[in-house]
Amino acid sequence: MTISPQSQWIRLIQIFSAKLVLEVFGAGGAIWGFSEAVTLRTPHTVWLWRPCAAIVGTIFFVRWILQIQDYMSENGMKFEIIIEQLKRNGCGFVEDDAEHLSMTEDANRSGENDTLLVV
Repeated sequence: MTISPQSQWIRLIQIFSAKLVLEVFGAGGAIWGFSEAVTLRTPHTVWLWRPCAAIVGTIFFVRWILQIQDYMSENGMKFEIIIEQLKRNGCGFVEDDAEHLSMTEDANRSGENDTLLVV
């Protein structure tokens, strides 16, 4: 049975959005909460525990990215193939590469510098 590319992406989002919350945010939050529960984190030691929680969260975020990579390879999901199938099916959110390239070239030829306005 062949699963459509849209179904594959929907399933990936369903699985890994839950994993992001439970495993990534949960890991950082567990360090933060446990350090307070056992009275290691006080107003005087927050400077130590904040980076500890961030480091654990970062490690689990990298693990999460690697799990997505494994899931995609196990299910034969490749960005190039999926984008081509979406283009063939007429999905409106996939841009035409030639149009995008010409817009980029026009912007580069204009010679104007982009500025960032900070309010």
